[in-house]
Amino acid sequence: MKILPHDPAPTAAAPAVPASAPLGRKSGAPGRRMPARPSAPMPGAAPIPWPVAPALLAGGPSPADGPAAALRAGLARGEIGVHYQPVVRLADRRPVMVEALARWNGPGSPVSPDTFVPLAERNGLGRCLSVSVAGTAAADMGRHWPRLRLGVSINLPLAQLLQPDLQSWLRRALGRRGLGPRQVALELTETTPVLDLAELHRALLRLRRAGYRVLLDDVALGDGRTRLHRLPFSGLKLDRSMVERLPFEAHGRQEVRRLVQAAEARGQAVIAEGVSDGRIWAALCDLGVHYAQGFAVSRPLPAAALPGWWAGWRGGRVQ
Repeated sequence: MKILPHDPAPTAAAPAVPASAPLGRKSGAPGRRMPARPSAPMPGAAPIPWPVAPALLAGGPSPADGPAAALRAGLARGEIGVHYQPVVRLADRRPVMVEALARWNGPGSPVSPDTFVPLAERNGLGRCLSVSVAGTAAADMGRHWPRLRLGVSINLPLAQLLQPDLQSWLRRALGRRGLGPRQVALELTETTPVLDLAELHRALLRLRRAGYRVLLDDVALGDGRTRLHRLPFSGLKLDRSMVERLPFEAHGRQEVRRLVQAAEARGQAVIAEGVSDGRIWAALCDLGVHYAQGFAVSRPLPAAALPGWWAGWRGGRVQ
Protein backbone atom coordinates (compact mmCIF):
# COMPACT_ATOMS: atom_id res chain seq x y z
CA MET A 1 0.00 0.00 0.00
CA LYS A 2 1.14 3.54 -0.72
CA ILE A 3 0.44 6.60 1.40
CA LEU A 4 1.66 9.01 -1.30
CA PRO A 5 2.16 8.47 -5.03
CA HIS A 6 5.96 8.82 -4.80
CA ASP A 7 6.24 6.17 -2.08
CA PRO A 8 8.35 3.42 -3.73
CA ALA A 9 7.65 -0.27 -3.33
CA PRO A 10 9.16 -1.86 -0.21
CA THR A 11 12.43 -3.66 -0.70
CA ALA A 12 12.64 -5.79 2.44
CA ALA A 13 10.51 -7.45 5.08
CA ALA A 14 9.72 -5.47 8.21
CA PRO A 15 12.34 -5.80 10.94
CA ALA A 16 11.38 -6.88 14.45
CA VAL A 17 12.06 -3.45 15.93
CA PRO A 18 12.45 0.09 14.56
CA ALA A 19 15.14 2.68 15.07
CA SER A 20 15.47 4.64 18.29
CA ALA A 21 13.77 7.99 18.79
CA PRO A 22 13.31 10.80 21.28
CA LEU A 23 10.02 11.84 22.78
CA GLY A 24 7.49 14.43 21.64
CA ARG A 25 3.77 15.08 21.20
CA LYS A 26 1.39 15.55 18.32
CA SER A 27 -1.07 18.34 17.52
CA GLY A 28 -1.68 20.77 14.69
CA ALA A 29 -3.85 22.17 11.92
CA PRO A 30 -3.34 23.93 8.43
CA GLY A 31 -4.57 26.70 5.60
CA ARG A 32 -4.97 29.62 2.35
CA ARG A 33 -3.20 32.49 0.53
CA MET A 34 -0.05 33.90 2.09
CA PRO A 35 1.98 37.06 1.86
CA ALA A 36 5.54 36.83 0.64
CA ARG A 37 7.66 34.73 2.95
CA PRO A 38 10.36 36.62 4.88
CA SER A 39 13.94 36.15 3.78
CA ALA A 40 15.36 32.72 4.53
CA PRO A 41 17.36 32.50 7.77
CA MET A 42 21.08 31.96 7.82
CA PRO A 43 22.19 28.30 7.81
CA GLY A 44 21.62 26.75 11.22
CA ALA A 45 19.12 29.40 12.29
CA ALA A 46 15.51 28.56 13.14
CA PRO A 47 13.10 29.06 10.24
CA ILE A 48 11.02 32.23 10.33
CA PRO A 49 7.30 31.49 10.86
CA TRP A 50 5.06 32.75 8.08
CA PRO A 51 2.69 35.53 9.21
CA VAL A 52 -0.90 35.64 7.96
CA ALA A 53 -1.95 38.53 5.75
CA PRO A 54 -3.75 41.24 7.79
CA ALA A 55 -6.52 41.33 5.18
CA LEU A 56 -7.27 37.66 5.78
CA LEU A 57 -7.37 38.16 9.54
CA ALA A 58 -9.73 41.09 9.07
CA GLY A 59 -12.16 38.92 7.12
CA GLY A 60 -13.50 36.99 10.12
CA PRO A 61 -15.22 37.90 13.37
CA SER A 62 -13.26 40.04 15.82
CA PRO A 63 -12.71 38.14 19.06
CA ALA A 64 -12.99 40.15 22.23
CA ASP A 65 -9.92 40.85 24.33
CA GLY A 66 -8.54 37.61 25.73
CA PRO A 67 -7.02 34.39 24.40
CA ALA A 68 -8.65 34.63 20.94
CA ALA A 69 -7.41 38.19 20.51
CA ALA A 70 -3.92 37.08 21.52
CA LEU A 71 -4.05 34.27 18.95
CA ARG A 72 -5.22 36.70 16.24
CA ALA A 73 -2.29 38.98 17.08
CA GLY A 74 0.10 36.02 17.14
CA LEU A 75 -1.02 34.96 13.66
CA ALA A 76 -0.45 38.50 12.37
CA ARG A 77 3.04 38.61 13.95
CA GLY A 78 4.06 35.22 12.54
CA GLU A 79 4.28 33.49 15.93
CA ILE A 80 2.83 30.21 14.61
CA GLY A 81 5.63 27.82 13.79
CA VAL A 82 5.53 24.25 12.48
CA HIS A 83 7.25 21.07 13.64
CA TYR A 84 7.26 17.86 11.64
CA GLN A 85 6.75 14.29 12.85
CA PRO A 86 8.08 11.63 10.45
CA VAL A 87 6.02 8.69 9.16
CA VAL A 88 7.88 5.53 8.09
CA ARG A 89 6.91 2.36 6.27
CA LEU A 90 6.90 -0.67 8.58
CA ALA A 91 8.03 -3.11 5.88
CA ASP A 92 11.46 -1.55 5.41
CA ARG A 93 11.57 1.48 7.78
CA ARG A 94 11.69 3.88 4.83
CA PRO A 95 10.61 7.47 5.69
CA VAL A 96 7.74 8.50 3.40
CA MET A 97 6.34 11.76 4.77
CA VAL A 98 6.01 14.07 7.76
CA GLU A 99 2.96 15.45 9.51
CA ALA A 100 2.94 19.24 9.93
CA LEU A 101 2.06 20.22 13.51
CA ALA A 102 1.36 23.79 14.56
CA ARG A 103 3.33 25.38 17.42
CA TRP A 104 2.55 28.74 19.01
CA ASN A 105 5.57 30.44 20.51
CA GLY A 106 4.16 33.68 21.86
CA PRO A 107 5.92 36.44 23.78
CA GLY A 108 5.39 34.44 26.99
CA SER A 109 5.60 30.66 27.30
CA PRO A 110 4.61 28.31 24.43
CA VAL A 111 0.88 27.48 24.23
CA SER A 112 -0.22 23.86 23.82
CA PRO A 113 -1.84 22.96 20.47
CA ASP A 114 -4.57 21.25 22.49
CA THR A 115 -5.45 24.76 23.67
CA PHE A 116 -4.93 27.06 20.69
CA VAL A 117 -6.20 24.83 17.84
CA PRO A 118 -9.74 24.49 19.33
CA LEU A 119 -9.53 28.19 20.28
CA ALA A 120 -8.90 29.08 16.63
CA GLU A 121 -11.78 26.95 15.39
CA ARG A 122 -14.23 28.38 17.95
CA ASN A 123 -13.37 31.98 17.12
CA GLY A 124 -13.31 32.00 13.32
CA LEU A 125 -9.50 31.76 13.11
CA GLY A 126 -9.24 28.15 11.96
CA ARG A 127 -8.71 29.08 8.34
CA CYS A 128 -6.06 31.64 9.26
CA LEU A 129 -4.23 29.00 11.26
CA SER A 130 -4.49 26.59 8.34
CA VAL A 131 -3.07 29.22 6.00
CA SER A 132 -0.09 29.77 8.26
CA VAL A 133 0.70 26.07 8.68
CA ALA A 134 0.21 25.17 5.01
CA GLY A 135 2.38 28.01 3.76
CA THR A 136 5.18 27.30 6.20
CA ALA A 137 5.05 23.55 5.54
CA ALA A 138 5.18 24.05 1.77
CA ALA A 139 8.22 26.31 2.07
CA ASP A 140 10.05 24.09 4.59
CA MET A 141 9.43 20.77 2.89
CA GLY A 142 9.90 22.23 -0.57
CA ARG A 143 13.47 23.10 0.43
CA HIS A 144 14.04 19.56 1.70
CA TRP A 145 12.32 17.75 -1.17
CA PRO A 146 15.35 17.40 -3.48
CA ARG A 147 17.34 15.60 -0.76
CA LEU A 148 14.79 13.88 1.49
CA ARG A 149 11.86 13.26 -0.90
CA LEU A 150 9.39 13.53 1.98
CA GLY A 151 5.78 14.50 1.41
CA VAL A 152 3.83 16.38 4.07
CA SER A 153 0.40 15.94 5.62
CA ILE A 154 -1.67 18.85 6.87
CA ASN A 155 -4.59 18.67 9.32
CA LEU A 156 -7.92 20.12 8.23
CA PRO A 157 -11.26 20.21 10.06
CA LEU A 158 -14.37 19.10 8.19
CA ALA A 159 -15.63 22.63 7.45
CA GLN A 160 -12.43 23.52 5.61
CA LEU A 161 -12.25 20.24 3.73
CA LEU A 162 -15.73 20.90 2.32
CA GLN A 163 -15.08 24.48 1.22
CA PRO A 164 -15.28 24.92 -2.57
CA ASP A 165 -12.18 27.16 -2.64
CA LEU A 166 -9.96 24.70 -0.74
CA GLN A 167 -7.94 23.75 -3.80
CA SER A 168 -7.51 27.42 -4.71
CA TRP A 169 -5.88 28.47 -1.46
CA LEU A 170 -3.84 25.28 -1.24
CA ARG A 171 -2.48 26.00 -4.72
CA ARG A 172 -1.49 29.50 -3.63
CA ALA A 173 0.11 28.18 -0.43
CA LEU A 174 2.15 25.62 -2.35
CA GLY A 175 3.10 28.21 -4.96
CA ARG A 176 6.44 27.46 -6.55
CA ARG A 177 8.05 25.99 -3.47
CA GLY A 178 8.92 22.54 -4.83
CA LEU A 179 5.80 20.68 -3.69
CA GLY A 180 2.69 19.86 -5.68
CA PRO A 181 -0.60 18.17 -4.77
CA ARG A 182 0.95 14.72 -5.22
CA GLN A 183 3.38 15.45 -2.37
CA VAL A 184 0.65 16.67 0.00
CA ALA A 185 -1.81 14.66 2.09
CA LEU A 186 -4.72 16.21 3.98
CA GLU A 187 -5.82 14.75 7.32
CA LEU A 188 -9.49 15.07 8.26
CA THR A 189 -9.59 15.71 12.00
CA GLU A 190 -12.35 14.37 14.25
CA THR A 191 -13.46 17.68 15.75
CA THR A 192 -16.79 17.81 13.88
CA PRO A 193 -19.25 14.95 13.18
CA VAL A 194 -20.04 14.21 9.54
CA LEU A 195 -23.74 14.79 8.90
CA ASP A 196 -23.78 14.62 5.10
CA LEU A 197 -21.86 11.62 3.74
CA ALA A 198 -22.69 12.48 0.12
CA GLU A 199 -21.20 15.97 0.48
CA LEU A 200 -17.99 14.58 1.98
CA HIS A 201 -17.84 11.90 -0.71
CA ARG A 202 -17.97 14.57 -3.43
CA ALA A 203 -15.27 16.64 -1.71
CA LEU A 204 -12.96 13.62 -1.45
CA LEU A 205 -13.39 12.83 -5.13
CA ARG A 206 -12.63 16.45 -6.09
CA LEU A 207 -9.43 16.39 -4.09
CA ARG A 208 -8.40 13.00 -5.44
CA ARG A 209 -8.87 14.21 -9.02
CA ALA A 210 -6.65 17.19 -8.19
CA GLY A 211 -3.90 14.87 -6.92
CA TYR A 212 -4.36 15.23 -3.13
CA ARG A 213 -4.57 12.23 -0.82
CA VAL A 214 -6.97 12.56 2.13
CA LEU A 215 -6.48 10.55 5.34
CA LEU A 216 -9.08 9.93 8.04
CA ASP A 217 -7.38 10.83 11.31
CA ASP A 218 -7.81 9.38 14.82
CA VAL A 219 -9.59 6.15 13.88
CA ALA A 220 -10.50 4.12 16.97
CA LEU A 221 -12.60 1.05 17.63
CA GLY A 222 -16.14 1.98 18.59
CA ASP A 223 -15.71 5.65 17.66
CA GLY A 224 -18.93 5.70 15.61
CA ARG A 225 -17.12 6.60 12.38
CA THR A 226 -16.99 3.17 10.75
CA ARG A 227 -19.33 4.37 8.00
CA LEU A 228 -16.66 6.87 6.96
CA HIS A 229 -14.14 4.13 6.22
CA ARG A 230 -15.99 3.24 3.02
CA LEU A 231 -15.59 6.75 1.60
CA PRO A 232 -12.70 7.37 -0.86
CA PHE A 233 -10.06 8.17 1.74
CA SER A 234 -6.53 7.20 0.76
CA GLY A 235 -5.72 5.99 4.25
CA LEU A 236 -6.85 5.56 7.86
CA LYS A 237 -4.75 6.76 10.81
CA LEU A 238 -5.18 4.64 13.93
CA ASP A 239 -5.52 6.65 17.12
CA ARG A 240 -2.69 6.33 19.62
CA SER A 241 -5.07 5.33 22.45
CA MET A 242 -5.82 2.11 20.57
CA VAL A 243 -2.33 1.54 19.19
CA GLU A 244 -0.66 1.72 22.61
CA ARG A 245 -2.84 -1.15 23.91
CA LEU A 246 -2.23 -3.57 21.03
CA PRO A 247 0.59 -5.59 22.66
CA PHE A 248 -1.70 -6.37 25.61
CA GLU A 249 -5.22 -6.75 24.12
CA ALA A 250 -5.98 -9.75 21.94
CA HIS A 251 -9.42 -8.42 21.03
CA GLY A 252 -7.92 -5.12 19.89
CA ARG A 253 -5.37 -6.93 17.72
CA GLN A 254 -8.14 -9.01 16.15
CA GLU A 255 -10.18 -5.91 15.33
CA VAL A 256 -7.19 -4.07 13.88
CA ARG A 257 -6.37 -7.06 11.68
CA ARG A 258 -9.93 -6.97 10.33
CA LEU A 259 -9.69 -3.21 9.80
CA VAL A 260 -6.43 -3.58 7.86
CA GLN A 261 -7.88 -6.32 5.64
CA ALA A 262 -10.95 -4.22 4.88
CA ALA A 263 -8.80 -1.15 4.15
CA GLU A 264 -6.58 -3.11 1.76
CA ALA A 265 -9.65 -4.36 -0.10
CA ARG A 266 -10.61 -0.71 -0.64
CA GLY A 267 -7.09 0.30 -1.67
CA GLN A 268 -6.45 2.25 1.54
CA ALA A 269 -3.27 2.42 3.60
CA VAL A 270 -3.31 2.12 7.40
CA ILE A 271 -1.03 4.35 9.50
CA ALA A 272 -0.54 3.82 13.23
CA GLU A 273 0.03 6.82 15.50
CA GLY A 274 1.49 6.60 18.98
CA VAL A 275 4.13 3.99 18.12
CA SER A 276 6.32 4.37 21.18
CA ASP A 277 8.36 1.16 21.53
CA GLY A 278 9.46 -2.10 19.94
CA ARG A 279 6.56 -4.13 21.31
CA ILE A 280 4.05 -1.92 19.52
CA TRP A 281 6.17 -1.92 16.35
CA ALA A 282 6.29 -5.74 16.35
CA ALA A 283 2.53 -6.02 16.94
CA LEU A 284 1.82 -3.66 14.04
CA CYS A 285 4.09 -5.64 11.71
CA ASP A 286 2.28 -8.85 12.67
CA LEU A 287 -1.11 -7.22 12.00
CA GLY A 288 -0.11 -5.97 8.55
CA VAL A 289 -0.31 -2.24 9.34
CA HIS A 290 1.54 -0.29 6.64
CA TYR A 291 3.06 2.81 8.28
CA ALA A 292 4.15 4.00 11.73
CA GLN A 293 4.33 7.39 13.42
CA GLY A 294 5.22 8.13 17.02
CA PHE A 295 7.97 8.57 19.57
CA ALA A 296 9.71 5.32 18.54
CA VAL A 297 10.27 6.94 15.15
CA SER A 298 10.81 10.55 16.17
CA ARG A 299 9.41 13.37 18.23
CA PRO A 300 8.07 16.34 16.21
CA LEU A 301 11.10 18.22 14.88
CA PRO A 302 11.82 21.65 13.44
CA ALA A 303 12.43 21.50 9.70
CA ALA A 304 16.15 22.17 10.12
CA ALA A 305 16.53 18.97 12.20
CA LEU A 306 14.99 16.60 9.63
CA PRO A 307 18.19 15.87 7.65
CA GLY A 308 20.00 14.90 10.85
CA TRP A 309 17.12 12.66 11.93
CA TRP A 310 17.07 11.04 8.48
CA ALA A 311 20.80 10.29 8.64
CA GLY A 312 20.52 8.64 12.07
CA TRP A 313 17.26 6.76 11.58
CA ARG A 314 18.44 3.93 9.36
CA GLY A 315 21.02 2.58 11.81
CA GLY A 316 19.21 2.91 15.15
CA ARG A 317 17.12 0.56 17.26
CA VAL A 318 14.44 1.07 19.88
CA GLN A 319 14.31 -0.68 23.24
